[in-house]
Amino acid sequence: MQDLELLKIRTKHYKPIFNSLKKKKITYKENLLLYEISINKNDHLKLKKLVKNYIRCSIEKFYNIKLKPNFEYFKKFKKLLLDLPNITPNGVIVPKKENIKSYLKLQNYIFSLCKKYCLTKISDKIELCEVRLMRSNKYNYDSARSYSSTKIHSDSWSGNPCDSKVVIFIDGDKNNTIEFFKPKKIDKSFFHKKKNYQNAIKKYGFKKIKKLNYKRLTIFDQACLHRTKNKDTSLRLSLDFGIMLKSIQNKKILLKRYKKRFLNKKVNLLDLKKILSLKSIHEKFN
Repeated sequence: MQDLELLKIRTKHYKPIFNSLKKKKITYKENLLLYEISINKNDHLKLKKLVKNYIRCSIEKFYNIKLKPNFEYFKKFKKLLLDLPNITPNGVIVPKKENIKSYLKLQNYIFSLCKKYCLTKISDKIELCEVRLMRSNKYNYDSARSYSSTKIHSDSWSGNPCDSKVVIFIDGDKNNTIEFFKPKKIDKSFFHKKKNYQNAIKKYGFKKIKKLNYKRLTIFDQACLHRTKNKDTSLRLSLDFGIMLKSIQNKKILLKRYKKRFLNKKVNLLDLKKILSLKSIHEKFN
């Protein structure tokens, strides 16, 4: 099964969410495999505040300093933020023992938002969220990596077992953004892990859909290709997480890193500590 037939089948998985959004009078936009949901301004502001607190805790605990809650991380404290040791090559600010309480508040608020904006109508399990600081070539971002997010890709190609992803812009340079694409062709092996993004995109091709709307909650299917567009930009903070869909019940082989990261309800501190096997922010980061 190839091309638009399989893509159309994928779009059917998201239909249950639309009636629920209409009943709540929440507006949304549909694109092929990509859906943008209007998020209440106060909800968005609270989310930003929780992310900011999570970052503040990371900086305070690593550098042993005290910051005001309304500190500006992209001005006076940019270098401290960039030099944090708990940031992956693709920008994820990783939870540690010292910032886990602030992460827990953020994660449980994400669960509340998923219910409010009807994502629970289609989701079986939700992945623990990732706060992402996206650099650019100005800040030594390595775009040559096999799984660099600047290459057009599906997250399934790097082994993520989710059916779709959610992304929300938090702060920073809006030109440091995400572009979305549909594949020119698709087959059943499309969702399998690939050796690298470059060979995969040569096989499937792509056609641009649009770029990220920074005012909305965006959910996109794993068949919707995407990439970070960050050349010559400043920094971007965003938040993203994966979703397992109720309507897709095929058995998946989960890589070790994902086995405990998909949940179906709010978590307490003890459970979260067990799931993440936390290390100190002062330990060497892998």
